[in-house]
Amino acid sequence: MSDPASPAWPASPRADFIGALILFVFGTVVAAMSWQMDRFEQQGATLHTAPGLWPGIIGLMIVALAALLAWRSVRRARAAHWNAAVPDDTVLVPRRDFWLAVALFFFYAAGLVGRGLPFWLGTAAFVAGFVFLFQRAAGRPTNARAIVFSIVCGVLTAVIVTLAFEQLFYVRLP
Repeated sequence: MSDPASPAWPASPRADFIGALILFVFGTVVAAMSWQMDRFEQQGATLHTAPGLWPGIIGLMIVALAALLAWRSVRRARAAHWNAAVPDDTVLVPRRDFWLAVALFFFYAAGLVGRGLPFWLGTAAFVAGFVFLFQRAAGRPTNARAIVFSIVCGVLTAVIVTLAFEQLFYVRLP
């Protein structure tokens, strides 16, 4: 259920377009670098076991989604008769929430994963904590239902990510 006072489009067409350009460049760099990775053909490796396969696919997906975002931003700008000369004062994310997310990602990467804690447990704890903290930041009540929801999100994410990496991508996780 959306708040009637909130705008239908949370970000301006300009912000979407700039974000699309940044993501397009990033995806292109990821795809190009994964194409240049050694395929280990001299050791009998197949296409499906090449280390650059999945990063390349993800890079191409980022490029495709960035192109869709750019197309959507141009369509929205035209539909709203938006003037690009007008300054854009859209606040995309409150700074407090942005820095909280940065701190949590840093803690996950530097403190939870690869420091003795199994990957699945660190991921479950990170996602559960992230969901819980951002539910509170959004002003939702902190009750047993919110805690259970956060834990379920963490456990499901950990199970899906662990199974996907180990069974689909054949990557051993710490």
